[in-house]
Amino acid sequence: MNKDFKTRLKNHCKEIVVQKIKSAEEAMNSAQNSANAETRSTAGDKHDTARAMAHLEKEKMGEQLSQNLQLLRVIEELKENDETTIGPGSLVVTNVGMYYLSISLGQVTFDNQLVFVISTQSPIGKLFVGKSQNDEVTFNGRKFTVKEVL
Repeated sequence: MNKDFKTRLKNHCKEIVVQKIKSAEEAMNSAQNSANAETRSTAGDKHDTARAMAHLEKEKMGEQLSQNLQLLRVIEELKENDETTIGPGSLVVTNVGMYYLSISLGQVTFDNQLVFVISTQSPIGKLFVGKSQNDEVTFNGRKFTVKEVL
């Protein structure tokens, strides 16, 4: 692996978050339009229920939007570093797989590689922080050997 891969991976993760933000905004607008389209009819309870459901959906999407905006801020603030010690922004290559310590996105396929994009606050992320090449950590009974830190 090289630094170019890590930089492109970071940009790919940002694109994923931006797409999630756009989806949440579209869903909020759709819920708002749905609520606005509900007109008073003789079935008043039905109208009130539909508006309430649309309002709840809008609130839910608003929460997702807020969370995704926070993820975008975190990934944009990551510094490109030349550290040999694992910390925020590190790409960790292990005997089990690759881990990008940035934000919680889960499994991401990038350049035909499976990368686990995790937070430093995740259980395995906490174990990696402070480690360096050739160090080992054990997570869920499985031993991870750090082969490379970018």
